[in-house]
Amino acid sequence: MKFGGSLPILAALIFGLGPKTGHAQTQEYYYSGPISGFISAGLTPSGLGQGGIAAAFGTITETLFYNPTANTLQEEGSVTFNSRSEGSFFISPQIDFPPEDVGLATVTVGNNGGFQFDTTFRGASGEILVPVSGSGIYQGQEFSASWDLDFPMTIHILAATSASLTFSQNEQDFLEPGSPVVDGLATGNDDGTFGEQWIQSSVVATAVPEPGSLALLGLGLSALAFSSWQTKRRLFLASRSRALAVVEQIFRAN
Repeated sequence: MKFGGSLPILAALIFGLGPKTGHAQTQEYYYSGPISGFISAGLTPSGLGQGGIAAAFGTITETLFYNPTANTLQEEGSVTFNSRSEGSFFISPQIDFPPEDVGLATVTVGNNGGFQFDTTFRGASGEILVPVSGSGIYQGQEFSASWDLDFPMTIHILAATSASLTFSQNEQDFLEPGSPVVDGLATGNDDGTFGEQWIQSSVVATAVPEPGSLALLGLGLSALAFSSWQTKRRLFLASRSRALAVVEQIFRAN
């Protein structure tokens, strides 16, 4: 079956979908899958206590924009938790023995069972901010606040092609120093301590074709289908002409 000039055009469109070599261009990739790790958040008066909540990661869905010339990688996406992300606990000063509960706190990590992020890595370093909110009572005094946990991150690009991006993204620190998050407590500011672990090893994200490329591909496929229809129609008309000629010869012979 012959496709005339449509096949070369279609081939050019298909092989021209990726970024053009020799041009500085940001390539878009997509990944969705499981992720290992957790993030924990505490809420204690002036860092002199213990107690908190840890939420384990479940899945991650993200879009990545990689620019090898600028050596930047932008990540936009969301992470879900596969464990509870809200909990209540007693505040117990570490300096007392035996410990005595002096307050009660409730902490929520993320929003509605997960969190969203939008960050840009320059080189191998970046950070993700995780929203946290907490409230409670300390020595009869109510308190509440919302803040972000600064989640430092290291990323390594292992391979990048027009079809896929392979990378590893890891970080772990089981005790980060807290920062003041609630003002006005009897003992000073409330302190949000936390720990985290993020593990993505040799993850493969697939390339996302540009909208213009998809439109061109659709146009090429339409042209190919039309060319195929024309060919079939010509074959049908030629077969019908031959059949009519045979019938005419039979009538003339009779």
